[in-house]
Amino acid sequence: MRCRSCDSENLKPVISLGKIPLVNELLSFPQENFERFPLDVVICSDCSLAQLKDTVPPEAMFKEYLFYSSVMAPVVESAKNLVDKVSSERDLSQGLVMEIASNDGYLLDFYKQKGINILGVDPAVGPANAAAMKGVPTIQSFFTLALAKTLPKADVVHANNVLAHVPTLNDFVAGIAEVLKPEGVAIIEVPYLGDLLQGCHFDTIYHEHMFYFSIKALRILFERHGLFIYSIEHLPNVLGGSLRVVIGKLETHCSMEEHGLDQLDTVQDRAIVKATDLKKILLQLKAEGKTVWGFGAAAKTTVFMNCAGIDSTLIEAVADDTPAKQGKYIPGTGVQVRSTKDWLEAKPDYTYIFVWNYANVIANKFCLTYKGNLFTSDFPPTLQQPKEKQ
Repeated sequence: MRCRSCDSENLKPVISLGKIPLVNELLSFPQENFERFPLDVVICSDCSLAQLKDTVPPEAMFKEYLFYSSVMAPVVESAKNLVDKVSSERDLSQGLVMEIASNDGYLLDFYKQKGINILGVDPAVGPANAAAMKGVPTIQSFFTLALAKTLPKADVVHANNVLAHVPTLNDFVAGIAEVLKPEGVAIIEVPYLGDLLQGCHFDTIYHEHMFYFSIKALRILFERHGLFIYSIEHLPNVLGGSLRVVIGKLETHCSMEEHGLDQLDTVQDRAIVKATDLKKILLQLKAEGKTVWGFGAAAKTTVFMNCAGIDSTLIEAVADDTPAKQGKYIPGTGVQVRSTKDWLEAKPDYTYIFVWNYANVIANKFCLTYKGNLFTSDFPPTLQQPKEKQ
């Protein structure tokens, strides 16, 4: 294969997670058929872009999409703060704000409330329809250069956690350059490779995430299309570690020191240890007669459970507040997604938080109503030591 950014053949392996189900293809019943696809990451030695070795057609992943941004309070709060910041810094009274992968309109709605013209682009049927219900105009399509040529020019373009999803990377960035006004800016958030490696967040690797960006990879990609990085903000607590970059057409140079890239060669072994350790904990809890639930039916949940070999014999159910996910099953596990109300009523002894990036939010929200033990891989529970054989 060749690098999907710079076309180099100089690629080397980073991590292999085997064959994993599509993370957002939840099942209607435990025995429903589903496909598994290889999940291997390689990195380009020339431009430092980490990327999946194999691809899955986008239509298989995004036409029916069960993630609704409005359900996640921290995501909505972050969007509001960003909109307040951007609208205070730029006069958008006569302008247009566009969001690519606008989901259910959670971000654009804040601009709409300020009387600013908006336009969303998103291929997913459910979220796009939800956006329309809010009065957020949405073009239900994948964003491409061809589509960009038909769209009005924008003063501000948002693209939150979508650049990593598109296999035709150069076409997508060329589309941003096409739709952006000469003085406009694009605000783009991407998963940061350095954080993935440093924290061994292998569960953030899945088929929808084609790319894991270093700062060097972003700079080379954008400048190829006449776009330059104005600023870089490291968001360590967003989706396991992200970068927010502001880009535009005025030539400038902005850099930030990379971190974590020196751990490329160890992430495979560390991932195996992390997955194995959780399964050992769950096996011990089962042996002690404890009940265990999971929390958060996110993409990372499907990845972690399948990599670690965790099924319904070890975790009874996974709590999640997304109505579209409730009652469905996590592929490869036989574990059902239930509401947080069901979780509180079940009163499990232990709950493993799969969505570890929201662990503090979850702990604070349910500290008075859930009396069991919450834990994550970084903060495992204190378990009874096995008795020595006599």
